Order: sequence, then C-alpha cells, then structure tokens
Amino acid sequence: MKELIKSTPSVFKKRQKRRNAVRFLRFASVLVLFVFIYMNVYRSLMGAERGGEITWVESFYWVLTTMSTLGYGDITFEGDAGRLFSMGVMFTGVFYLFIVLPFVFMEFLYKPFMEYQTGARVSRKFDPLGNKHVILTHYDPISHALMDKLTQFGYPFVLIVENLKEALRLHDMNFPVILGSLDEEETFRNACIEESAMLVATDDDIRNVNIAFRARDASPSLPIVCTCSRDASEDILNLAGSSHVIKSSQQMGSFLARRICFTDNFTHLIGSFEEVQIAEVNIHGTPLVGQHLRDANLRQEYGVNVVGMWERGTFELPYPEAMLNNHTVLLLAGTETNFKKYDEAFKEYAHNTAPVIIIGAGRVGRETGKALEEMGIPYRFIETDERKAGMVSHAIVGDASEKAVLERAGINKSPAVVITSHNDESNVYLTIYCRKLRPDIQIITRSFIHRNVEPLHRAGADFVISQDHMGATSIFNLLRRARILMVTEGLDVFCQATPGSLVDVKVEDSKIREKTGCSIVAIKGKAGTIITPSPEDQFSEDGEIILIGDEAAEKAFEQKFCQG
Repeated sequence: MKELIKSTPSVFKKRQKRRNAVRFLRFASVLVLFVFIYMNVYRSLMGAERGGEITWVESFYWVLTTMSTLGYGDITFEGDAGRLFSMGVMFTGVFYLFIVLPFVFMEFLYKPFMEYQTGARVSRKFDPLGNKHVILTHYDPISHALMDKLTQFGYPFVLIVENLKEALRLHDMNFPVILGSLDEEETFRNACIEESAMLVATDDDIRNVNIAFRARDASPSLPIVCTCSRDASEDILNLAGSSHVIKSSQQMGSFLARRICFTDNFTHLIGSFEEVQIAEVNIHGTPLVGQHLRDANLRQEYGVNVVGMWERGTFELPYPEAMLNNHTVLLLAGTETNFKKYDEAFKEYAHNTAPVIIIGAGRVGRETGKALEEMGIPYRFIETDERKAGMVSHAIVGDASEKAVLERAGINKSPAVVITSHNDESNVYLTIYCRKLRPDIQIITRSFIHRNVEPLHRAGADFVISQDHMGATSIFNLLRRARILMVTEGLDVFCQATPGSLVDVKVEDSKIREKTGCSIVAIKGKAGTIITPSPEDQFSEDGEIILIGDEAAEKAFEQKFCQG
C-alpha cells in the first residue's frame, strides 16, 4: 500500500508525455493511411489511362512528390478524373506541410529543446554552504510567510518545485529553488536532506502524506512538519512519518476564542513562558477607567505589570501618562498567583453573559465555538449554508449582512462578534457594519490573506489574525531558536536566550527599547524570574529575556545583540 501511494504522483506526471506521444502517433497513422489510399487510387486511375500494370514503387513515388508539392511533372494524368485526384492529393499535402508538420516540430522538437534550455536556469541540487537549512515542498501563503521569517532571522532554506514554469517564476522572484519530483527520494537527497534542520509540507493532506513518506525514507531522524485540514488526516500524517502536525483551523479557532475579553473583567490568558504568563483584560466599568496608568498601581497592588495597551485595535507600549478608558484593553505580564489576585479584586464588576456571535460555521468557526464552549462562554452562530448550520448548535440560518439577522443573534447585547469567513471582502464589509451597529462591541476578525490585515483594522476590527502568519509562526517555533507567542498580527512576545553581548549588562545600559523598539517583559537568570525588571537589574549568563515587539523590532534585536 505504501509503495502504491508513493508511485501515484509519478503516474500522473507521465500522462502529459503519453498524451503527446498518442497525438503524434495519430498524426502519423492518418498520414500513412492517406498515402496507402492514394497509392491504390493512383494505381487504379493511371492503370486505366495507360492500360497496363502500375508498380507500387511508382505509385509511392508519385504520391510522395505530389503531397510534398515538389511536382517534378515526369508523371501526369491526362484525364479530368486523374487531375481532380491530383488536386486532392496536393491539398492534403499542403495541409500536412503547413499545419500538421509545424505542430509536430514545435511540440516534439522545438518546445522540448527550449524547455531544456530554459530549465537549465533552475538548479537540480542545493548547496547548503555548511548551514542547517529548512526544506519547503510547496509554495503557498503559509510557506511564503515562513520564508519571510526565515530570511528575517538568517535561516537558509530551499523550495522544491515540480513544475518547471512555477520553478522559473519563483526563481525570478529570487527564491532559492530546485527542480525535482517529490515522489523520488533522489530529490530530497539533492536538497541535502541529511544536512537540513527541518522539512515543511504545506500542501493538501494527501500530498503531505506522500511527501512525509519519501522524506522519512531519505532521513529517518529529520523533523518533518505538515499542515493538516481534516481531523482524520492527523493520525495518517503521523503514521506516514510526520514529526509535527499543525491543524490550521483548530489553531485559528482557539486563537480567535482567546482574544475575547469583553465578556467580563477577568484576565484572559493568551500564553505563557513557564511561570511568566501573558494575559489580556478588559477594564470597562472598573475604577481603573479615567485614571492615568501610573496612578493605577497595578504592579504594587496585584503584582501584574502592564506591557502593552490596546485602543480600538491599535497597540501601544505603556507610558505613565497613558489615560485608561472604557475601550482600553491591557496586556499584562505576571504569574498565575498575580492574576488570581487581580481577578479577585475586580470580580464584583459587571459581566456580560450574552452569547458571543460567530459569523460563519466553517472549519474555523466551528473550532472557535468548541474553544468558547471549553471556556464556558455562550455563543451563537450565523450561517447562510443550512448544511453547515446543521453541524453546530445555537445556529441561526441567515445572512449576517442583514440587520434583522444580526438582531436575532443578539448584536444589541453581545459582548463580541467573531468573523470567520475566508472571504476577506466579506470580512471588511461585516466589520464595518458591526462597528456601525455597535460602536462598543469587540470585533475579532480572521484574515485569509496577510495584506488585508491592515484594511480590516481600519475597518474597525479590534484584533485581526491571518492564517498564513499564524501557521508560519507555529512552524518557526519548532526550530526551537526562540519561543514566540503571537499577541496579534505582527506583534509577538518572544523568549530569547540571553546573548553574550548582554551578559552582566544592566537593563538601563542595554538600551534595548531605544535600539530595537522591543520592550522587556521579564528576565530570567541567577536571581530567578523578574517580571518587568528595574533599570539596575542585570542580564545573566545562561539566562533568558522575554520581550514584546513587532517583526521589525524582533529583527532589530537579532541584528544588534545576537550576531557577531
């Protein structure tokens, strides 16, 4: 069975060559048939005119000279029937000379030659230059985002492409590409799989199974990461040899659910680095509203520290004079004990128990519902497709762009709306519409394409995440260079081993924020874990630094402190 699965792609690849060969044989067969018929007709007509037997050699000679339009004139018909027949033979010859033969020449001689010449521009073998590299087997939004991140942090990579035209296109985009068949172990060896750090397969589930098979045969110990869209495929990918399976829809649904914080005033955990936890909290209706950040005394009273602030989807690093209002969402760092203390202090303030609205009951929407159910948050779906609506509970069948449907779902009281459509144009439309109907509602939106993240923020979304960026970050984390926690699109909390250039340097002397734009969340070292260290604290050897910043800030930190 395994060999059958492996051989399937090569069978499909040979079909085009077989089709071309069959077409050529058809042309040749028709030509031979015409020649044979014309020879027999010639023998009959010319034999009648001459009154004698005509040889096969003479008949073939006449047909050949006439069809090729050479027409020596040494053999001619005297009667009208013979002349009409000669014209028919000549027309057939012209058709083959000016239509069929050029096609055969282009298809079987010129095109293969030009493809060979053009294909020489794309390498068949990768030179790793001594560095551990990542092998990519499919070009799509996730792999594109991953390539950007690998380039950002100086990781070499190579992309295996099976189609020559696609390989040339990507080669012209300055991507490191090799041409090869993914159902042949030799291709992986040409990609230097034994010297690579990881192989990534982001194609459809069936293709990923085949790739994992071949790659595992070529390298028994290599980490192989595959994306997965169907639940049933996860076990099959693991059996095929995958080391890690990333279920994009489940990951996205869980992330969207974690972003909801307008249901109450409790801290909502979004991730952790051992004992250091990162959480968000809505301060709507609490005594914190109307205060400057410096006057809130959150660190002194509860042990939590503000490492960022959201204002209508815009992230800002904290500063003492920042004014807190009903729309402010705080990004906090602390320990589990710190967050429990904070939650205890604010548990008496208003809770919104109305259902969260999820627009779209596709894979991501259903996973969002599952995550909310685990969190104990009520929800309600809006879905136009009755079949999908039947796959979930608490569903309303209707179009979310209609006010009446949104009102039936409870838009007037709901604390948040999660928009999960894979059509970004619809997401922009629904974001603008929901923001108009409820200026104070929390809007969390999925972006299918990375370039639409910024327009969705401008449309009024509080949080936007693209699936390609999330998938790329998850894969990059598996390289174990640094642990990265996505806060939202383009903003990460990341943990980095203390660079040698910062060992025994005081926080105030490092100038990390001034030089990179990153803000220090915590440091780990000889003195233990210090959340938001003071200017006098020092970085320790064999310690870690937890920072927050956008992609440009991450890259700046890497360049200024981790290189050389």
